[in-house]
Amino acid sequence: MFGLIRYTVELCPEVKGQLTNNGAPIANQLIERSLTYEDEELDSVYTDENGCFSLPAKSLKSLKPGSIFHEPVVRIIIDLEKDGKIFNLWIGFQHGLKTPKEFKRLLKNLNADLTNDETKHHLVNPEDSLDEHFIKSIAQLEKQLK
Repeated sequence: MFGLIRYTVELCPEVKGQLTNNGAPIANQLIERSLTYEDEELDSVYTDENGCFSLPAKSLKSLKPGSIFHEPVVRIIIDLEKDGKIFNLWIGFQHGLKTPKEFKRLLKNLNADLTNDETKHHLVNPEDSLDEHFIKSIAQLEKQLK
């Protein structure tokens, strides 16, 4: 029954964080998430009075991973627009059907300040040194990586 099995593809783990501007919480700010695997899935949330936000985990069922020619890649973008400028809280690609543990850990504490410069972060899976990821973010992920 080659190709008839539906595989679960983890698109994104639960996301929780806080948004600030020079340390002050930003309330009522729209944060948008774009997840692209087969199609693009969009969702969004507004920050609360403390600048906190959360987005639920997302996954889908797909036949594509059953093909020997298919390499699962999920694009994850979490961003916001303020005063005509786009701020990237997370831009990265996930390879495979499962979310890397580092993604889960970092996305549960995605705290970002609008005064931070966007930085490219290099993540290496501690269980597989060949599993590398590059994430762009205004969140100071390096503090969490130590």
